[in-house]
Amino acid sequence: MGLTAALFILLIAIQHYMPKPIDWSVTYNATSKSPYGCYVLNELNETIFPQQKMSNNEASFFVSLDSSSTETKNIIVITSDFDPDPYDLKALLRFVSNGNNLFISSDNMGHAFLDTLDLKLNTSLIDTSVFKPGEEILYLHNSSLKNDSGFHFQRRMPQVSFSAFDSMHTVRLGSNEKGAANFICTRLGMGKIYLHTQPLVFTNYHLLYGNVEYASAALSYLPIRQTIWDNYYKPGRILNTSPVRYILSQAPLRNAYYLLLLTLLLYMVLESKRRQRIIPVIQPKENQSLKFIKTIGSLYFKQHNNSDLAKKKIIFFKEFLRERYYITQLSTSNESIKQIAAKSGISNKQIKKLMESAHYYENAREVTDGGLIELNRRIELFYEQCL
Repeated sequence: MGLTAALFILLIAIQHYMPKPIDWSVTYNATSKSPYGCYVLNELNETIFPQQKMSNNEASFFVSLDSSSTETKNIIVITSDFDPDPYDLKALLRFVSNGNNLFISSDNMGHAFLDTLDLKLNTSLIDTSVFKPGEEILYLHNSSLKNDSGFHFQRRMPQVSFSAFDSMHTVRLGSNEKGAANFICTRLGMGKIYLHTQPLVFTNYHLLYGNVEYASAALSYLPIRQTIWDNYYKPGRILNTSPVRYILSQAPLRNAYYLLLLTLLLYMVLESKRRQRIIPVIQPKENQSLKFIKTIGSLYFKQHNNSDLAKKKIIFFKEFLRERYYITQLSTSNESIKQIAAKSGISNKQIKKLMESAHYYENAREVTDGGLIELNRRIELFYEQCL
């Protein structure tokens, strides 16, 4: 017994003090300190963007971008897959056309986004370049930024480049060691869009152990103005916000949670074998409302008394106004119409037509089929649209 307890304590101590494995998942998160997070870049914002006001974007661009603002801004998007929906794409293009700048670094971009800018991306279905030994070399073409020997990185990156673009409106800013363009700038209205296909260069690993000068030089194309750092278009941004998410993120809590689920499952299996008293099936009572409505409808149809039907519709309408809006005095006066419109949320013009029809058919001796149908249509439309 003592030996078992000692081994159990030893196992707990080993798991507690053993080093945690490195998380190599690609997140591009500004708060992530994993190799492929962007914590270091976020900390270097004041160095890379001196005297610039930085803000974070946590929502879609359709929601967050203010089209009425006259202040020009920059937006920086660093992600593994940039594929905005039609609403976000429209908001972004309008934002850039108004004189703002957009910087996107992603190794995969949506077809709608590329087609809008008349671009083509060269990617392979299975990219094995990241598994090859050796280093990655990237080049910048600007004479004040370029390095003749290129910018060297210790780990290989996905080989993604632009295979086609409009040279009349687009400028090559950088390329990979094969000479393929991986960094371009295209004009749109009064603004510019910078597109970069190697987002890994902005992650913690490559800034600390690679080439921080390249990242700084690439971002230096953005002018000195307010800059928005996007946190919405990140891998796995749709997360489960339930308390279970935190439990599963902590190893001790996760093990206890799974043990609890296993215990509950065993309890349910064992308890299900107990004999239970048969519960008698009680048939629900038949609803006779539909038969009653059909009978009343057939009676009115045979009588063809449109005038009586119109008066009853108007009585029910008045009762509806009295119960819901506490309106007892009805007339075609402007005061009454404004009162009903204010409480129901329907326009004065529609209320006026309804009240005039109700007043007419309430006093009419004969009502045609078309008149009855029109009165019923106006009343039912009121029921559908009222608050």
